[in-house]
Amino acid sequence: MDMWVFFLSQNTGTPWKTFSNIFLQADIASDASGRAFAGVVDFQNGPTKITAGEFQEYLLEEDIQVKEAEALRATISMLVTDMPENLKGKTLICKVDNQVLKAVWERKGTSKNLMLNNIGKQIYWLQFLGQFYISLNYVRSEENASDKYTRQSPGLEATLNQHLFNLVWNKWGPFSWDLMASTATARKDPQGKRLLFFSRYFEEASSGVDLFAQNLTWIEQAYCFPPIPMIGMVLKFLEKQKKNCVMILPAINAPWVNLVSMYIVDLMEISKPFQGTQFTVLNQSGKRISKRYPHSMIAVKLQFETAPNTLSYLHL
Repeated sequence: MDMWVFFLSQNTGTPWKTFSNIFLQADIASDASGRAFAGVVDFQNGPTKITAGEFQEYLLEEDIQVKEAEALRATISMLVTDMPENLKGKTLICKVDNQVLKAVWERKGTSKNLMLNNIGKQIYWLQFLGQFYISLNYVRSEENASDKYTRQSPGLEATLNQHLFNLVWNKWGPFSWDLMASTATARKDPQGKRLLFFSRYFEEASSGVDLFAQNLTWIEQAYCFPPIPMIGMVLKFLEKQKKNCVMILPAINAPWVNLVSMYIVDLMEISKPFQGTQFTVLNQSGKRISKRYPHSMIAVKLQFETAPNTLSYLHL
């Protein structure tokens, strides 16, 4: 209510401001699946900006229209955060593949769904503060550039359950950073406060996009659960940056095992093969299910600040 009182006082109770037909020269699209959202902004003769991630728990049970609205809100928020001056006085044509969302937007966000109303108010507030106008165009899913980002392999977004993370915390913590995460998957401390994190794509709560683009000199107390195909890259990056880290790894024979053996100072087994309660993933419909690895999973404490250990510690 306070937000709308302030809005009306600033806007003198007049209808929504009208803007001349000056269009932002970019292809803007947002989309959602049961488990994830995405937004793509492709500038003509310029960069492509992407926001994407899994939905937080409170949104997973919502209707797809609510998730589509949240995807649009996240996309607009990315633009407002990254380039506010370029939006003023412009019309943003946003492509969506949900007819209901388009109809709700054309009714100024009114809907019987309270969550959809709430997200609609947030989008209108962004529009007002940024002094731009949003128009939605319906496109088929196959023509929506953001669609593929909502359907990337959920198996790469596995999460260690909080109880086991607390055990790791008690052994080697405290931790301040989750180096590869999202708003939905970033680990929390025992009091429930989310750790600082780097994300794959833009997210409002993220401290930076792309771990490999970061300078970790000032980072301390780091934790990381990397996607298995990227373990070797992450290890080499941490070695180059000389940054100590606790990592969750599969107990397999892989090319990166020798590198781990050079810097490991301690380890603990997290799960045995095919155990089903330690890790979870979201399926495409947004249901959290067990992730059963065909091998043991371990937590390792790596110390890259010291000289490499010439003795092999890790035997898999």
